[in-house]
Amino acid sequence: MNDYTRDTALSCLMSEFKLDNKKAITKNWMIGGRIPEKYQERTVVIFQNLLREQTMKVKEIEVNF
Repeated sequence: MNDYTRDTALSCLMSEFKLDNKKAITKNWMIGGRIPEKYQERTVVIFQNLLREQTMKVKEIEVNF
């Protein structure tokens, strides 16, 4: 994930799961890969959608060159 997508993912996770500790989410979930089991399925969907959007934006940039 690029920086923008990572920040968006963090915001989405906080909103979706009503969490408030950015540092813990970043350290444990995003970097450490220790996503609580009850959140894993939805987190994967969020990440997949955001990465799809990121990929589409990169393709748009490549086409514009």
